[in-house]
Amino acid sequence: MILFLPKLFDELRCMQLNQVALNFRNNQSLNYEGNDPHYGNSFGLARIPEFEKVLLALTPLIKKKTGWDNIIPENSYTRIYFNGSDLKKHKDRPGLDVTLSVCTYSDINKSWPLWIEDENSKIHEIEILPGDGALILGTKYTHWRDPLVVEKEQMVIQSFYHWKFA
Repeated sequence: MILFLPKLFDELRCMQLNQVALNFRNNQSLNYEGNDPHYGNSFGLARIPEFEKVLLALTPLIKKKTGWDNIIPENSYTRIYFNGSDLKKHKDRPGLDVTLSVCTYSDINKSWPLWIEDENSKIHEIEILPGDGALILGTKYTHWRDPLVVEKEQMVIQSFYHWKFA
């Protein structure tokens, strides 16, 4: 299943979450991921309390949209991408069965889509603008982003919400 959720978050929620993410960045509380084989020039952290609350609040909606009553919240992850960031082709680790990617901020003024290869080897290109979300079966579908080429000060903030099947 690939499900696009336009305007999942309103502007106020995006602003609130962005402030939390940027505060963590400014306090040097996010992990630099430039040395990780899956990412480049990004900063991220799992289980930030404000994002964990969003994960719990989203669970009934995701159950309703998918019909999957047997999903259990696993974790959230927040990442800030800068010039040179990318996301290598991968499937999520076991336990992250359902992945929701939500963009909360972007000042790049260009397309930076999420690419997804489904179970039939069909490639999907999903542009996730601020407030939009894309839900996929993260452990079944290969997904990636091409390298981000922007000005040094430009960035994209994404939050990821994960559920596992009971």
